[in-house]
Amino acid sequence: MVIRRTLVRRGLLVLLLAVAAQQLWRHGHDYVLPRQFAVVEPGKIFRGGWQKDWPMRRIVRDYKIRTVLALAHPDDHPLSQGELALSKELGFRWIHIPIVDQRIGENPKTISDLLDEAAAVLADPANYPVYFHCHHGLNRASMAQIAYRTKYCGWSLEQAMAEIDDSIGLVKVDHGPDYRHMIDYYNERVLPLRNPAGTADAARPARDSVPAAGTPVPTLAVQVGVAGSRPSVR
Repeated sequence: MVIRRTLVRRGLLVLLLAVAAQQLWRHGHDYVLPRQFAVVEPGKIFRGGWQKDWPMRRIVRDYKIRTVLALAHPDDHPLSQGELALSKELGFRWIHIPIVDQRIGENPKTISDLLDEAAAVLADPANYPVYFHCHHGLNRASMAQIAYRTKYCGWSLEQAMAEIDDSIGLVKVDHGPDYRHMIDYYNERVLPLRNPAGTADAARPARDSVPAAGTPVPTLAVQVGVAGSRPSVR
């Protein structure tokens, strides 16, 4: 009986330690490890999620970040205010372009307008090395990367989406914008710049041709961080 009680107590202790370790990892690893950090172009462009103070300091220091492009939250949000303060302390340029529909109010801008602004930041060598992020490091950051690839690197929409799918992953959401918005962006903001007037329609990809989340694209050899696998920036 005594042995049985001892085993039960030890089992409960192990269970409690396991739960505590799981909770510590779930709520504490963001304070230590960078969130969704990835290299887009070595030495130039990096992406990820909104970082806690310590990981952000390490990213800025280790990658010599000159510019941080933030793609989420209003100006008065505590996370925005905290990163702005950190930019002043560490000396990097902070650019805030929340990717949300702003057609209500003064100076209205659509999501595509804001993606144009974000892509221009990523394409400007004066900003390098640049780190760009949304909150989770998934949808808005991926949209900005696709906008940059298609508008400034000469990539097709399929190539740009395959790069995301092979690295971060294409993630659908029920609220807010995701990668599916980039079909309209590509047709309206990219193709007209590549084709003579009136010929853009012939080059538009059908919606069914855009890779769904998790769908491999075997005909493309696009890898994040491999300079030889991507077209040259114009």
